[in-house]
Amino acid sequence: MFYRLFLSVLVALVVALGTVRVWNSLQDYNNEQIARLAESESYAARSQLVRNLERVISALKSAHVFWTTYGQLPRQQWTSDADIEMTKIAGVRTIIWDDPGNNVRFARTADNPVFDFRPSDDQWLAYASLLERARKITQNTMSGPFVDEAGRPFFEIYLVENGTEGGGRLVALVDARECLKNLLMDESPGYAVQVIWKDTLLFSRGEPAEDIPANWSREGQIKSSMGTFWRVVHTPTQELAETFESPSIDFILLLGLIIAVLMATLTFENWRAYSRARAAEVAENSLAKLNRNLEHEIDIRTRELANRNEDLQTITDSVAHDIRNPLSAIAVNVQLLEEKNTLVLDEDSLGILKRIAPAVSQMTAILDRMLDLSRVAHSTFTRKELDMGRLVRKIFGELAENEPPPKVALELADLAKVNADKRLVKILLLNLLSNSIKYTRGKEIRTIGVDCEQKNGVMVYRITDNGIGFSQQSSERMFEAFQRLESSKAIAGIGLGLAIVARVVWRHGGRIWAKGIPGEKAYFYFTLEPEKNESTD
Repeated sequence: MFYRLFLSVLVALVVALGTVRVWNSLQDYNNEQIARLAESESYAARSQLVRNLERVISALKSAHVFWTTYGQLPRQQWTSDADIEMTKIAGVRTIIWDDPGNNVRFARTADNPVFDFRPSDDQWLAYASLLERARKITQNTMSGPFVDEAGRPFFEIYLVENGTEGGGRLVALVDARECLKNLLMDESPGYAVQVIWKDTLLFSRGEPAEDIPANWSREGQIKSSMGTFWRVVHTPTQELAETFESPSIDFILLLGLIIAVLMATLTFENWRAYSRARAAEVAENSLAKLNRNLEHEIDIRTRELANRNEDLQTITDSVAHDIRNPLSAIAVNVQLLEEKNTLVLDEDSLGILKRIAPAVSQMTAILDRMLDLSRVAHSTFTRKELDMGRLVRKIFGELAENEPPPKVALELADLAKVNADKRLVKILLLNLLSNSIKYTRGKEIRTIGVDCEQKNGVMVYRITDNGIGFSQQSSERMFEAFQRLESSKAIAGIGLGLAIVARVVWRHGGRIWAKGIPGEKAYFYFTLEPEKNESTD
């Protein structure tokens, strides 16, 4: 009896001690896995904070480049992207641009949140000490942290030009709490976060949980492109810490008789938690790397496209302007040469001179059309409600006013109004109506019709004329630049009108197509908005 009692107590003690030992081991392992999760979350948040902080610095650099480029120019010569993204970043409360060499200064503040505000001399004195420090700085620097009268920490960012004491300086005053609150808005939910710079607490969010293992709180440093090091501390809040506590481990201590089952279950659960933590860490690192590469690639491609568009517009304007003047000089000099040498030159020579002027006029027309094509592609697009009937009557009246007989008749139906860009639609109607008028010359009865019809959820406009028409096989290429149909080669033209029309329709998201009957009819159809379904003829 005594032996069985002793054995029972011994077994109970062994099972109890084993259970406590296993419970302690699993508790430590569980804490370690939670610490891994905390480290993964802390690393991801620090990485994202670095990226967000670099976006602020990049935006300030964009402002520096903008003022360096356009600060000395009149406001009307500034580009349309003067309201750059940096102005929308929370926490940047004051931005100053100082270029004493060119006597240029700007300030963007809460009272004057614009890029072209030029402070008065009295207003500029408020920044005297700040500017004095800035003019001594020869490289991009972030200074601070400082504390204002209200006890709020802030830091100063200095961006210099060419790394010398001269040239333009950009100084930004950044409210640390507001900026970091915005940068960490969606990061590390459930964690108390502290950001420290030079032993100064810049930002604090949430209350850390008490009585938690020390390794649940994670601290790491981040470095900005300005060379500053910030400490970031992540600690679970009480609510998150409570979710980490696993009652299954406590049940092991109470239910020692089923320790094997509980150990298997808890080992499986902890292994699964460990795998998820590792997978989440790998996925976060991969996603962060992919996002960095993708953002960099998109930024490069966007800048390249913008630069190419600007270069193309500059080249087009330059060519149209620089070539027109020599062409005008050629035309004038040929006319003077013809007038002064009419009695001297023979008939063949005079014929050569007379052929130069039409060629110059044709080249000038080509330049004008190419410039129109460029403007259609690059102009600012604004939709508003247009009275199509009124536009057609006005443009047709101007075109038909000086037409040789017989008179051109306009058959105009009631046209629906449309939301479109007025300037581009004028170009579209001018080209289509002038083509119809031109190709009806030589007909005894000249008629042009304009009507519309609701089709496929959008309004389809149609312009009809009884001119020379065209074959249906030619309709697909007539909207390409410098394409002229066989039936129209006897009539003056350069083959850019319909290409310009197609660009206008394309910018509106619409369609344009044509149907023709050789020698009898030509029909041009177009829409000025995307169709609401895919069904088309």
